[in-house]
Amino acid sequence: MLKNFFDKLTFKPDPIRLYSAGITDVGQRRDHNEDNYLIDEKLGLFVVADGMGGHEAGEVASKLAIETIFNHIKNLDNTYKQDSKKNQAKTAELINSLLQDAIEDANNQTHCYNIAKGLSEGQGMGTTITGFLINTPDSPKRKKLYSFNVGDSRTYCFREGKLMQLSTDHSHYQLWLETGKEGPPPKHNIIYKAIGPWRRVVAEQHSFAIKANTLFLLCSDGLCDMLSNKEIRHILQQNRKHTLKEMAQALVDAANEAGGKDNITVVLVKP
Repeated sequence: MLKNFFDKLTFKPDPIRLYSAGITDVGQRRDHNEDNYLIDEKLGLFVVADGMGGHEAGEVASKLAIETIFNHIKNLDNTYKQDSKKNQAKTAELINSLLQDAIEDANNQTHCYNIAKGLSEGQGMGTTITGFLINTPDSPKRKKLYSFNVGDSRTYCFREGKLMQLSTDHSHYQLWLETGKEGPPPKHNIIYKAIGPWRRVVAEQHSFAIKANTLFLLCSDGLCDMLSNKEIRHILQQNRKHTLKEMAQALVDAANEAGGKDNITVVLVKP
């Protein structure tokens, strides 16, 4: 019922899928899918969200976050484009502000739901999120990708046979790696940032120039927990002559063959 309620409040735009493809799969161990993804080539917005909180909660959180971010950016799309044309030097600042505002909007809506349920800070439904907005200025050579993420869903860049992670995992395991690996390693899936459980959240943001023949991968941790970066790179390399849909399916199939312990979502973009 709650899902139907949110369906009435928001909508998901029809993807064009000309230079992108997405797949979400329940995996081998779960009985429902809490992942959601968004493809909107016209807007240049691509997002993957991995919900948490159980049935009728995690899937609602991921869907609500994606649709809130989409609606926020869509409503302000023309405004920031006009402002950036007037002042090219402020383009990055304007887009970063736009994306952070969209993340905060999504967080506020989800957090307010948790508070209304009587849940305390740090509890309730939530979602990780990773995505990017492609800015298309007057000159195609200045086209840039503005990435954002909260939690441990990831964004990768694949070019010339090399795979590079663009996002930063907001997990205690990543902190353990960064601080010298003192003591026993924490579990990989314990995160300290998410949309919903906490009153305030700040997204990790980066910008990248888009080079020719570059493929971008967005995924939930159902993919990268099952497959190493080396294995992901190998699958992309093996399937580089296939369609993006076939490449995405190959990644999902490999994650399922490796155990499929979680929901698996993959979005591939080749702008």
